[in-house]
Amino acid sequence: MLSDKLRDGANSKAFKTLLALIIVSFVLTGVGGYLIPRLNTDPVTVGDYKISANEWTNQYNRQANQLHRIPNGSDLLENPEYVASLKKQVLERMIDNVAFNAAVWDMDVRIGDEQVRDVIRRSPAFQKDGRFNNELYLASVRNMGMSPDYYGEQLRVSLMTEAVARPVITASTIPLPFELDNVARIISQSRTVDLYTVDAADIEKGITASDEEAKAFYDANHNRFMAPATVRFNYLLLSVNDLRKEVEVTDEKLEEYFNMYSEDFTLPEQRRAAHIVIRKGSKDYDKRLAAVEKGIKDGKSFAELAKKYSDDKATASKGGDMGLFSRGEMAANLDAAVFAMTTAGQVSDRIDDETGAHFVSLTEIVEPHAPELAAVKDKVRDAYITAQARDLYNQRVTTMSDLSFENPDSLDVTAEALKLEIKNSGLLDQGDTKAAWPLDNAAVQGLAFNEEVYNSGVNSQVISIDDDNSIVINVTEHHDAALRNFDEVKADAVAMVKKDKLNVAINKALEKVAMAVTKDENAALPENVTARKGVVLSPSVDAVGPEFNQAVYALPVDTQKAWVIASNNGTETLGVLRKVSEPSAEDLKTYAEVMNVPYAQYLNMTVQNSLNRQARTLNDIVYNDEAINLVTRTAEQE
Repeated sequence: MLSDKLRDGANSKAFKTLLALIIVSFVLTGVGGYLIPRLNTDPVTVGDYKISANEWTNQYNRQANQLHRIPNGSDLLENPEYVASLKKQVLERMIDNVAFNAAVWDMDVRIGDEQVRDVIRRSPAFQKDGRFNNELYLASVRNMGMSPDYYGEQLRVSLMTEAVARPVITASTIPLPFELDNVARIISQSRTVDLYTVDAADIEKGITASDEEAKAFYDANHNRFMAPATVRFNYLLLSVNDLRKEVEVTDEKLEEYFNMYSEDFTLPEQRRAAHIVIRKGSKDYDKRLAAVEKGIKDGKSFAELAKKYSDDKATASKGGDMGLFSRGEMAANLDAAVFAMTTAGQVSDRIDDETGAHFVSLTEIVEPHAPELAAVKDKVRDAYITAQARDLYNQRVTTMSDLSFENPDSLDVTAEALKLEIKNSGLLDQGDTKAAWPLDNAAVQGLAFNEEVYNSGVNSQVISIDDDNSIVINVTEHHDAALRNFDEVKADAVAMVKKDKLNVAINKALEKVAMAVTKDENAALPENVTARKGVVLSPSVDAVGPEFNQAVYALPVDTQKAWVIASNNGTETLGVLRKVSEPSAEDLKTYAEVMNVPYAQYLNMTVQNSLNRQARTLNDIVYNDEAINLVTRTAEQE
C-alpha cells in the first residue's frame, strides 16, 4: 500500500541525511539532490552535509540549458565572467536549500504519512479520469528514476519547508499602496539627457606605450599572459540518444504505453475559421472594405463575401476557409479573435494591422479529445523510445559508476561491459571553447583539470554533462599552466597598456566636458566631442543601452548638476540630466496597478532571501576555496 511505503521511512535515521540531499522545494529555487564524490573536492560543507563539485556542476548545467532556451541566453553564456558568476549563484542557492532544510528539521517540524498521501492523491499528474490511479503513479515515479519510497520522502521534505516558509512569505509579500506609488513613479518617469561622446580614434593617435611600461604591466599582470594548462585523457561517453537505438519496439508495447499515458497524447481544442483580408493600398480598398462590413451586418454569407472581396487568394476560392488549427498556430491577432468566439457562425469585429483590415468567422469547434492509437502512433513510438532509453541510461550510469570505481586503473572493463568505445581527448587546453563536444564543456574540463583527478592516475567519478549525457575519464597526461616569455607576448602587453591609457584619457576628456556643460549648457566643445541633446529616456525606451539607462536613473533628481559617465553599448558616454518628467495622476494609478504582481514577486524573493540568511546563521558553513576555484577557473579563462 502507498501509506505503508511512506510510513516505513518516516522516522528512520537516514531521514535527516535526506534533508540535505533532497532539494525539491515548492517555495525555494529548487536546486536538486546531492551525490557524494569519491574525491575530496566538496566546495562547501553545511553542518554535517557536504555539497559535491559533481552535483554543483550538474545543477549549473541545468541552469545553462534553461538559458539556452530564452532569447539572448546563449550570448550570456559566451561571457566567461557571467558564467563564473552564475556558477557561484547556483552554489549559493544550493547552500540556502541545505541550510533551510536543516533548520526546519531542527525546529521539529514533521509531516505525517496521511499528509504526504493526500498530496500525492490530489496531484493531477497521478490522476486518470478525475481519480487517483496507482499504476499511473508508480509508472510516473519510475520514469523520474525514483522509487515510491524515495519520492515520498522528497515530497515530505518539501512539504516541511513549505509549512515553515509559506505563512511567513504570504504575510509579508502584500504590497502596500505607498510602496506601489513610489515604484510606479520611478518606472513611469522619463528623463531627458544630453549625451556626449569622444572620438576615441582621435585620442588614440597621441597614446604610446614604451617597452618599459609594457614590461612593468607584464610583471604586474602575469595572470593575463599565461599559457593554459593542458591535459590528455581517455573517456567513455554514455548518451541517451545512442541508447534509443537499443530500444525494442513492438505494437503490443506501444499499445500498453499509449493506454498508460493516453492523457499525454490528448489532442488540444482545434478551431476552423474563414478569413477575409482587404490589403492596404489595394485597388478600391475603401469601397471593398465598406462592402464587406455592410455584407456582414446584413447577414450575407461570409464564404461568398470572401470569394468576392478577399485579397487572400489562397483561401478566397474556398470561401476564406483556413482549415483546422490549434491555439497559437496562426497570427496572434487572428488567433485571439478566433478563440475569443464561442459559437460556430460568429464573425469577429474588424481587425486592423499593418497588412490591412481582417475579418474572421468561426465555422467549427473541435473539442479536446483522446485520439485512437493509429492517429498518433509515430508520436507514441517516439515517446516510448525516449522513456525506455531514459530507463536504460539511468541503469547504465549506475553501472558505469560502479565498474569504473571497482576497476580504477583503466576504462577497459567498464567499456566492455557497457559496449562503449574508449575515446581519447588529444591534448586539450584548459578553457578551450572551440574544442569538439564534449571536450568544450565546462564541466568536463573542470573534471579533467581537477588536481586530484590528474594526479591520481585512476578513473574519475562519473559526472553528468547534461540531462542526456554522462562521462567518466582517465587522465594520462597533464601540464601546468606556464607564464609565457615576455618577448612572446610583448605586442599584447603594449596593446593592453595603450588600451588602459586610452580609457583613462577618454574619461578625463568627458569629465572636462561635464564640468563645462553643467555650468553652461551651450559651452563650446572640443572638436573631438560629439553631442546628442534632448534624448528622452524611460525604462521602456531603448534609446541607449540598458546599463547606461540604469546609470542615468540612478542619478539624483538634480537637473543642474547631475551627470554620469558609463558604457553605452560599449562606448564611454557622458550623460547630463536636463529634465525629469513625472507621470500624471491617472498614469501613476495605472502603473501602480500594473506593478502590483511583479512587486509582490520582488517582495517574495526578498523574504525568501531573508529566511535563507537566517537559516545560514543556524548552520556552520565552511567554504573550500580551492575546490570552488577548480569549478569556476575554467569559466574565467574561457
